[in-house]
Amino acid sequence: MCPEVGLMGVSKRFRISSRPRWVFSLDVKEWMEQRMTGLTLHLCCGLTRFTRFPCVNVDIDPDADVDVVADMFHLPFRSGVFDTVVCDPPYRLALHRRVAWVREVMRVIRKRQGSRILLKIDFIPYFGRGWELRELVVYQGAKYWAPVSLLLHYLLGHTLLDF
Repeated sequence: MCPEVGLMGVSKRFRISSRPRWVFSLDVKEWMEQRMTGLTLHLCCGLTRFTRFPCVNVDIDPDADVDVVADMFHLPFRSGVFDTVVCDPPYRLALHRRVAWVREVMRVIRKRQGSRILLKIDFIPYFGRGWELRELVVYQGAKYWAPVSLLLHYLLGHTLLDF
């Protein structure tokens, strides 16, 4: 757990267990796969498929390499189905859309200890009480002047019914 001061600019409500690190050379797919567990939902999958675990690959683009064509704000799944949610949403996701996206992720993920949310994103979402931001990696691919991404690994420490 970080000291009470926390990371500069990050609200104290975030439970963060480790300092961020900056990485230039990283296989993002491998990073995600090493942290996935159980039935996984891969949102905004594009042309990237996860096949190492039972995984449902979802994108709104029918030309993407998908199992299901769906909008990330209106997923066609029952609540509490997935152990892990992996998502690489479009950059510059409008502020007013972020809350709807978080709600939909929270709807489909199982609320039990060990559930995970893995993101490649440009902001730090808050998933609520019980979710701990286990890892924060600043990633910038191999090219100079490339956009920076945050790789975020959230872990549910308790079932949400325990609160």
